[in-house]
Amino acid sequence: MHATPEKIHNPVAARLIGLVEADPSPPPAHYDWSWGATVTIITKSGARYTSTVDAPRGSGPRGIEWSDVDAKYRALLPDSGLPAKRIEEILAVIHGFERVKNVLDFTELLFSAS
Repeated sequence: MHATPEKIHNPVAARLIGLVEADPSPPPAHYDWSWGATVTIITKSGARYTSTVDAPRGSGPRGIEWSDVDAKYRALLPDSGLPAKRIEEILAVIHGFERVKNVLDFTELLFSAS
């Protein structure tokens, strides 16, 4: 989920990165969003597998589900050093953010470890 130093420096990932080549003359493609991409995998036998993503999962154009928000939040927030109970408390406030009367009360949750 998150690009940690361990994942980035994983020997398997490094080997795969070494196999990637940019197509010097890619076929023309239209993407509705600036972050679209097409990837083609060519096997040693010459078989080609192509996939295009115009908008990634969890992006505005495709819609963002609470399950996507929750998964990303729970993957990243443990690195904050906040206790697990506080992390879940903050997530509950995020889910009901329209009921927050004073944003300062919310931001204090992010810094207070009590």
